[in-house]
Amino acid sequence: MTRSSLLTFVVVAAACGRPAPSARRDAAPEVVAAGATDAAPAPDATPTTIELAGLYDGDACVLVRYPDTTLRQNDPARCAEPLRPASTFKIVNALIGADAGLLAGADAVMTYDRKRYPRQAHWPAGWAQDQPLRTAMEISAVPLFQRLATQIGEDRMHMALDVLGYGNRKLTAPLDRFWLEGPFAVTAAQQIALITGLVTNRLPMTPAAQAIVREVIPRETAPDGAVLHFKTGTAPLDDGPWIAWLVGWIDRDGQQIEYACWIKHPAADVDVIRARRIEVCRGALDRLGLFPAPPA
Repeated sequence: MTRSSLLTFVVVAAACGRPAPSARRDAAPEVVAAGATDAAPAPDATPTTIELAGLYDGDACVLVRYPDTTLRQNDPARCAEPLRPASTFKIVNALIGADAGLLAGADAVMTYDRKRYPRQAHWPAGWAQDQPLRTAMEISAVPLFQRLATQIGEDRMHMALDVLGYGNRKLTAPLDRFWLEGPFAVTAAQQIALITGLVTNRLPMTPAAQAIVREVIPRETAPDGAVLHFKTGTAPLDDGPWIAWLVGWIDRDGQQIEYACWIKHPAADVDVIRARRIEVCRGALDRLGLFPAPPA
């Protein structure tokens, strides 16, 4: 394997006396602070509560991190639950691919392997074709990111997840499906840590790789100029319900606010689940005055 920033990071970490990634597989990642390294400390270490009454009465987590490191969440126990990341893993997949030189830019063409991933009737239009990374991220083209995972390879995937501190690193499912089927799982705090590192350019990846991924994550601009950067993820869970994620950050008044939200929903209709995710996650951000909910 050619020299990469990941290997460089491991060597530097070892030189500084840090444990190698393999020794840290089960360590809980620290949620890094948003903004500059000299950001003001949180005025209160206890996260304040986000109220979801009237939005959702089922299992849900909304976790928001403000620039001063203050956390707000609706339910600490739920937000600490590890769950499969579904298509939010495309952020990590693209980061690792770009860092490894497999994606040269936001418009790098991702190749569709029609033999390995024959088109399925339930696939959305556009998945089964070659397309730029930015388009594949926008339409969440699963087969293209499955192929990318196999190009990355198991060893490099393990190493990258270790240095990122992302998820439980249990890749026992096939390499092109572990984020969809489990037992690989992440918490909302790990999602926040990843996004915070990405927006502050502090992840153990090349600056170029981080810039590529920031550019391709979908975004929406509010009338007041605030920008919502977001990635969705939806998948069935083993115990019956579906998980539906919304993660990302908000640019507002020259600062970034990171968020991670998920709901569990019993419906098998994916369109219903997606609609409820928007109502709950975007509704919560609206209640906090961070970004408006879409019109009903």
